[in-house]
Amino acid sequence: MTDLLLGINGGSTGDSYTTVSTNVRHYFYDITTDTYYRLESGTADTGTLTNLSTGSPVYGGLTGMDTTYATDNRWFEMDANARYWYDSSKPDTWQIEVTAYNLSSPDIKRTIRAEANRGEMSTATVANGNWYVPSSSTTSYFSDYSGLYHSKVNFGKFEVVVGYVRSDDDLNMGGWAMTRAFAHGTVTDIAIDDGNNHDGRFGIDGVGLAVAKSQALASDHVDAASWPNGSAALTTLSSNAASNYTVSGNATIIFSAPGGVGKVTINGGALLSLPANGAIYVSGDATVSGTVRGQVTIGANGNIYIGDDITYVNPPRLDFNAPPVNPSLQDKLGLIAKNNIIIPVSTYNANKTLTIDAALLAVTGYFGIDSNYSSYSYHSVNSSPHWVGYWNGSQSIYSGASAPAMSSGSNVYGYEEQHTNYDWNLTNGARPPFFPAADDSTAPTIQYLNYTGSDLATLQALIQAQLTVVTPGSDAYANAMRYSYFLNGKTYYCSNATSWNYSGTYTATKNSLYRVSWKEEIAQPVVDTTP
Repeated sequence: MTDLLLGINGGSTGDSYTTVSTNVRHYFYDITTDTYYRLESGTADTGTLTNLSTGSPVYGGLTGMDTTYATDNRWFEMDANARYWYDSSKPDTWQIEVTAYNLSSPDIKRTIRAEANRGEMSTATVANGNWYVPSSSTTSYFSDYSGLYHSKVNFGKFEVVVGYVRSDDDLNMGGWAMTRAFAHGTVTDIAIDDGNNHDGRFGIDGVGLAVAKSQALASDHVDAASWPNGSAALTTLSSNAASNYTVSGNATIIFSAPGGVGKVTINGGALLSLPANGAIYVSGDATVSGTVRGQVTIGANGNIYIGDDITYVNPPRLDFNAPPVNPSLQDKLGLIAKNNIIIPVSTYNANKTLTIDAALLAVTGYFGIDSNYSSYSYHSVNSSPHWVGYWNGSQSIYSGASAPAMSSGSNVYGYEEQHTNYDWNLTNGARPPFFPAADDSTAPTIQYLNYTGSDLATLQALIQAQLTVVTPGSDAYANAMRYSYFLNGKTYYCSNATSWNYSGTYTATKNSLYRVSWKEEIAQPVVDTTP
């Protein structure tokens, strides 16, 4: 048995079982060549590897193949350990545990454990995750989209977009659109940062463009958004904002939450409660920062400047499959600028990492660093640590004149590492106050809402065998629904299998057949304990 473990965990002939069972084998995957390597000796950066496709040794480690391996999002490490044991409850058990992560983001790890036992395994896939119902709304709002753009938009090879994305022009999805993509022109799978190769993937299954279009994951020739509605929303905010929340000229607006209660100061004045109707209006430019508790929208007839981090007391819901949040606990900030939403050089210099929790709408302008970005200091795109931006909410951007990162050769101005996350608390019209509609009549897609009603306990007790498989090509399938159940005259849906909780029971019997059970967990990573 020890010899078998040597082939998996590594080690030396003659080592004891105890030693070999704690060894960890290190593997590396190059996504640009689809090649796996195994570390044989030394360290990953300069040691000796084996190319597992050819069996040939590779000297000089990862550095010898790629001097920027630690920062270029090209390499993944997988640390593996296997063990074997026998006891009365689990006879002849093999356990394999693997931790994988991107070398450019080593703090984000996923650990998988698999066990193979000689015995009988019975399992029940219990649907006790989230359940959903289709919306009844006939209006889509700007905040229903992770990204809505008036101009052509390009997504690079390594970009992952969660939440609906839409363009009034063409949409080149060179990365992975995990939910639906829409274009007034054409949705393509072209990655302009990879020689216009067709790298794009769509949906939770990562399908290609042809399949995506057949399954309504990528849709061409949808109507253009109604951007004048943004100007109308500013007029509405102007007429609805109370006098102490209306500013003639420019304003500095700072949110806070002393004792968990939402407050705001405007131009250094008194500490005010958030407006009861959620309306703040500035006739000029607004500079915004702080911690938001409550629901409010700022409308500015000029630019909106990001003065510092803007964060919620109750974090945005960034995972579609996360449990729904009580509406009274949802914090929402709308930022509507007639012109641009700008990260000024002062904020950039003070915040190497910047967070914005908000629904953004630039009615005629852009979101990003100032379009005259020569005043910003530039740095290498491979700098360590990176300039990092977290944009949590939604973005509706009319102009492409600037962006949060602008490149010049191998140098970049702004935030080269961007995490654009949709806030699912905004979906299906659950918008910040006065946030406008993108379409006035028929929504381009049905959205699916977390169901929290009286039948939820019944639905969450169902097992997979009791459910109906959702048909590919249907609207439900395009929205990541994979199973349905008809109950009391209504159809309910549950999402992809990753939202399910799995439970199982084990029964030991004497036979030679190995059965495999899987358990995915947020666990301690596989750690090499050798000196």
